[in-house]
Amino acid sequence: MLPRDYLRARHDRRARRRTDLTALEALEERQLMAYSSLGFSLSDLQISGQSAPTANWGGTVTLKITVQNTGASTIVEPLSLVPSQQIQNGPDGLPVPPYELPSSSDAIGTQIGVYLVPNGRSLSRGVKVASIAAPALLQNSLDQFETDVTLPSRPQGFPADGRFTIRLVANENRTALESNYRNNVSPPISVRIFNTPATAALRAITLDLPAGLQPGDTVAPYIQIANVGTAAIPADTPVEVALVASTTPDFNLGSSIISVYTVRGGILGTNSTPLPTLGHHFRRSIAANLKGNITTPSNVVTIRGGNATLPASPDKYYVGVVIDPYNKLNLTNQPTDRLELSQLVQGGSLSGLGSSGVVSTANTGLFPNPPDGVPIGIV
Repeated sequence: MLPRDYLRARHDRRARRRTDLTALEALEERQLMAYSSLGFSLSDLQISGQSAPTANWGGTVTLKITVQNTGASTIVEPLSLVPSQQIQNGPDGLPVPPYELPSSSDAIGTQIGVYLVPNGRSLSRGVKVASIAAPALLQNSLDQFETDVTLPSRPQGFPADGRFTIRLVANENRTALESNYRNNVSPPISVRIFNTPATAALRAITLDLPAGLQPGDTVAPYIQIANVGTAAIPADTPVEVALVASTTPDFNLGSSIISVYTVRGGILGTNSTPLPTLGHHFRRSIAANLKGNITTPSNVVTIRGGNATLPASPDKYYVGVVIDPYNKLNLTNQPTDRLELSQLVQGGSLSGLGSSGVVSTANTGLFPNPPDGVPIGIV
């Protein structure tokens, strides 16, 4: 056995050799380029989408799908440098230039699997409802398109109605070579499915009139009607929309129809209108997403009405929108208050200004005197 003093000395020498280890310079990180084991770059497909907010078992639902190829050439491909839009076919049917070859990062046409999953469950608990053909994609490019998917009858073990999620799987059959297959599944896309027959439900969502209306004013209403049901109004079925005056905020025997506008060409339902994934306030979110859009949703129609003169009496009443005032469509789910988006019309003007309609008389008084002759502001 070695003496204790020898062991202590050897330990001290070893400790002195291991001092200042943290001061050593770390090696710089090295990241491999996106080469495959075959020595060339590959495509990398990613997918996302939106769904119509509502649908029915056995009905159709419209999806807006975005497929992206994030793959890119990381090595020089001399025969793939010509932009695809500059490649043309010659008289013999061969491409010009003849040496052009597609890049190994381009993705060929693939199949997209569409799966319906109960809310809160994993993809493995879902059922496949459709397979969609995806177009070929050049490297570092994307494509967006809409498609209709027919839902099956309620699968065994699925809730009768409620919230579900749709998952999209890009390159499902792996016909295209990719550098990464783990990002081919889309995030959950929310949809609410009802176990009832599909019906149309028309609602007025916009009535744009000048503020401070008085009896006898002339207006040019701007009206928007939305079909919030899951069945479309057929193209050969006209829909009448009326601007109505009423002494109460309702459509009753004392109401007066000011003008009637006819919508032709049909109105699609919400099952044909892809929207962003909605939160817990489902019905409120649908209404909010239908209004104020730069692009009008497909289930919304806009009416730019001509000039219409409001009744000159009584001194106070309401004006609003009534859909199908003569009950020609026999809609089963009309709102309880048929006079929608009602606005108050009242005689007199607290500001001393004239009427706020689109037709009025010119002010002959000098500024700042209004038509009633009483100066505006502090005199």
